[in-house]
Parts: sequence; structure tokens; C-alpha cells
Amino acid sequence: MTTIIDTLAARKGERLPILEEASGCGGSCSTPPAAPARLAFDAPPVRVNGIEFDEADIAREVQHHEGESIEEARASAARALIIRHLLLERARELGLSPTPETDTLGRWESDEEALIRGVLEAEAPPMPPTGEECRRVFEARRASFPMEFAIAEPIIRDRLMARAWMAASAAFTARLMRAASIEGLEVIKETGP
Repeated sequence: MTTIIDTLAARKGERLPILEEASGCGGSCSTPPAAPARLAFDAPPVRVNGIEFDEADIAREVQHHEGESIEEARASAARALIIRHLLLERARELGLSPTPETDTLGRWESDEEALIRGVLEAEAPPMPPTGEECRRVFEARRASFPMEFAIAEPIIRDRLMARAWMAASAAFTARLMRAASIEGLEVIKETGP
């Protein structure tokens, strides 16, 4: 398996001991990787509201992001860390305390996940779907539902609510990003909700 670190070294056509030490396994093996070197050569440090992100944190996050290039994957990872930072910063501003919950499989949220959920619940709750919206979805996709509307409605409502949460969360985080001072990363500060 080729890692981002291997690709960077190959791009330069040389073996770099610091990059070899840093490659590690990204947390999927029993021994943690050494602190990674910068992911991209000449990548500027990333700062949000004056706080500089550790390149090792970006390197750990990048394994969860795809891109056409290493630089694109790094930018996506940095963007995710910025959003997390801004949501946690907002949780502190609101004075929230974490109240972790469990899901249906018994998995607990981390304190950070609970704080982020708390911010989104407080600041970006979506409008729940109406019965009419559920009926429209049912009628439009009737072939997908081999059951009566009364049985399909809770399923449709859950799906619509999940989409509504995603849209509301995206709009809220976009507002946070527009209001933040972000350096070292090209961020599109479009207008909108």
C-alpha cells in the first residue's frame, strides 16, 4: 500500500528518512506512527482565528479524505479540522457541557462529538418534514415502498430529517467559516445562508 508520505518522497525521487519515520500506519496498527512531517512540500501552515493547526493533526486526518492530488486531500482534511475547531469554539462560547449519548448499537459519543451535536442542536435545528412532504415522497417513489403509507411514513420522515440535518449543518458551518479568519488554506467564502 502506498501512503501519502511514500508518494511525496517518490515525487521528489529521493528517500527522506524523516518521511519514512513519519509514514506509520495512520492508526490502523497496534503501534502509533511517529509524528508526521509536512504532508505537502511548501504547504503553508493552516491557522484559524489565530490558532495554528499542527501538521501532524492534518496528516492524521488526511487518511479520511480523498482528492485528485495529495494537496487536494490535505486541503479537505484541513477544512474538516477547521470546521471541527469552529464548532468546538462555538460550544465554548455557548458554555455547553458535553452530554454523550449512545446510538442503537451501544456506541458512545466522545465529549467532542457531544459538544458538536449540542451546538448544531442549539444553533442549526432543521424544520421537521411535514406529513404532506412525506406523502409527496411516497407518491413520487411508490414503487420503492411495497407497503402502505402509514408504515412507510416513519421511514420517509427519518430519511427526510437526516437530509434536513445535513443541509442545516452545512449551512451553519458555512456561516462559521465565512466569519472566521482562515490562513494557509483557500476557502471559498461564498454568500448564502
